[in-house]
Amino acid sequence: MADNTRGDGHPAERLCAVADTFAKTGVRSGEMGLAAAQTIGYRTAMMATAMGTPTGFANPEFLRMGSEKVEASVEAFQAVAHGLGEFGAAWMTMLTKQSQAAALVFSGLTRCQSPAELAEIQRKAFAQVVDASVNASLRFAEAAASITAASVKPAYRKVRANARRLAAEQA
Repeated sequence: MADNTRGDGHPAERLCAVADTFAKTGVRSGEMGLAAAQTIGYRTAMMATAMGTPTGFANPEFLRMGSEKVEASVEAFQAVAHGLGEFGAAWMTMLTKQSQAAALVFSGLTRCQSPAELAEIQRKAFAQVVDASVNASLRFAEAAASITAASVKPAYRKVRANARRLAAEQA
């Protein structure tokens, strides 16, 4: 998983890290599309050649086509499952911070003796709620970026390796 879920740093830096993760994932997806097209071309040619002989489909490449997809899918599923835990943690953080803000208001109201003190309690509560909302939103965005990157990684690795290997075999 991407390491932008620490929750430290300035919100602008954290948001830039999320944008960077999404941009890299987008680039990887484009590279994966090109490598997949190349791999499909090589494998289609291999299948056409194999149709001419009875044992042509005994090529291990044809077995690899299915097993590698299953392996990549399992890896991606595990990454997404882990990432959903990050979403859960972000949700719990948001609820905890909101509860702390409510506790601040109620505890402050018991000691409030003037309109100025009431205004100060409201100011502190509002500041805490806004801070909690910003941090919770960032944690959700970080978790989404992390899940997206981690779920693409296994397929990216397999597709790129296939394209390189098949290109080398055809050369």
